[in-house]
Amino acid sequence: MRHSITLGFFLLLISPQVHACRGASVEDTLFFKSIPDPQPDADLIANVSLSTVNHGKAVARIKQVLKTSDARVHRGNKISMKYGFSSCGPHHKSGDEGMIIAKIGTDSEGRIILYPYLRRYDDGRITQPTINNRNAPT
Repeated sequence: MRHSITLGFFLLLISPQVHACRGASVEDTLFFKSIPDPQPDADLIANVSLSTVNHGKAVARIKQVLKTSDARVHRGNKISMKYGFSSCGPHHKSGDEGMIIAKIGTDSEGRIILYPYLRRYDDGRITQPTINNRNAPT
């Protein structure tokens, strides 16, 4: 019995640890204050309003298109958005508004999906979009 308990503690110690975010300074956001220089390789830069936000998924209502390489994207469109999510965010809620920079993809039915870049609040570090659980190529 003692060996089983010892083995159990040992397995807990060597198992991969899940760490919570270490504070607001390392949290990510979907929104950019300005277009970064150099500009990421993006298909869309737009001002949006979020709805139906839920752990890595949201619906973006396009308020203003600043740049797009896809003629299907217009002001007023409501487009599904998928992004990487962790304990460090993004922690947005329905009604949040701001400028996003995104890659554009399509689902199996041909509907547009946005894959936004993420920006770290503290140092402005930019993370590439997560597409199918992998970072998009640049």
